[in-house]
Amino acid sequence: MRNIVLAFIVIAFSTMACSGGDKQPIDNKPDIPTDVNKPSTPTNKSIQLWIDAHANFSRFATKENIASYLKKIKETGFNEIYLDVKPGIGYALYNSDILPQLTQWGDEKVNRDWDYLGYFLDIADSLNIGVIADISTLGYGDPSIKQGLVYDSNTWDGKTQMEMIKNDPNNIADIRNETITSEGVNVDAAMLDPCLPEVQSFVISIIAEIVTKYPKLKGICLDYCRWYGGNYGFGDTSISAFESYIGQKVTDKNDIITATGGVGPLYKEWVEFRSMTITNLITNIRAKVKAINPNMELHLWASADWNSRYSVGQNWASKRYVPSGYVYTDTYGKTGFADQLDVFSLGAYADAVWKSEAPGSVWSVENFVTTYSNYIMDDCKVIGSIETYSYANRDAAISDAIYLCLKNTEGVMIFEISHVINNNQWATITDGISRGTK
Repeated sequence: MRNIVLAFIVIAFSTMACSGGDKQPIDNKPDIPTDVNKPSTPTNKSIQLWIDAHANFSRFATKENIASYLKKIKETGFNEIYLDVKPGIGYALYNSDILPQLTQWGDEKVNRDWDYLGYFLDIADSLNIGVIADISTLGYGDPSIKQGLVYDSNTWDGKTQMEMIKNDPNNIADIRNETITSEGVNVDAAMLDPCLPEVQSFVISIIAEIVTKYPKLKGICLDYCRWYGGNYGFGDTSISAFESYIGQKVTDKNDIITATGGVGPLYKEWVEFRSMTITNLITNIRAKVKAINPNMELHLWASADWNSRYSVGQNWASKRYVPSGYVYTDTYGKTGFADQLDVFSLGAYADAVWKSEAPGSVWSVENFVTTYSNYIMDDCKVIGSIETYSYANRDAAISDAIYLCLKNTEGVMIFEISHVINNNQWATITDGISRGTK
């Protein structure tokens, strides 16, 4: 989740915008928007904190620290946590019969003879804190150090995502060998190819194991459930799956994306195919989760900027939402997966809190939490999520962002605990929660 917004700059007409640098708090804050009709008394709101595995690898190496911080989390006003238990490196922070245990990440090592997820669940249960286990759905290696499951054997050869470099069909790179994409985005997870039935079966087996072994969980959250970027999926296996999908042979990959980065004659079909691949995976995951435990919630985090999500295959809208624009087929709406989720974590990760701070841009917390319903159409519960590292010590911005999420969605999720600790944001978060739950 560190690589929050992937820019699809290979296509000249991309609709993505980028947020500016940190803004100073504005003196004349606008009133809280009233154009979204939401309950004013959030007595049952989800107030969540994300705990990232990598950023807290050593911090939570002891039971004492886990218990101490969970108590602090409760005192601050949180009632749920997202706990990263299968991060992008591809190893397990729970008792797995499938994956190796995560005891070393780069030069950082921990010694643990107890169940990380199990202990979190025990302490959280005593504090009445719900636990949602987060997994990097398709991430199974860390390219920066060439460490992780996909580097351990040749089992994964031909099963990872492949990038077409600089729109050249003769230059295809395996994500395992990349630390930065051809478009300048840091690669923080070597991701499997979701087109392959064996990959989908493997991913589902990981989720099934967690759901089966840990019935006390409130839910499972899918992160990195997507293509890595706009020009991934150009390996032979993906192209073969695309050909089957459209019933047509691809004789030239530049028929998808042209040599100059433009839209080829097959591009719209390519966009639909990639989105449908992800939606099929989510649908199959949901079926397995609910078959094991009908009460287990399925969550998914994705960027709130719906208009950019086509580039990574994440159509988090309702199937009833019909988009316009020349990147979409007439049938693109069928790839919507909102109806397959219990909870969508709306990633309103923007430097600007208020729309007035980013005039002419969609990139503000206020805009994202007041427009999502145009896409979701009440198909699932939506919780606004923010990252606090952009705001550092801007207490007013943090409090305002929390307030906006609580007033316009069914809760708030804050990413992530290491930033809260490092910037001592606990009191500010409590203030925002207090304002939003009055």
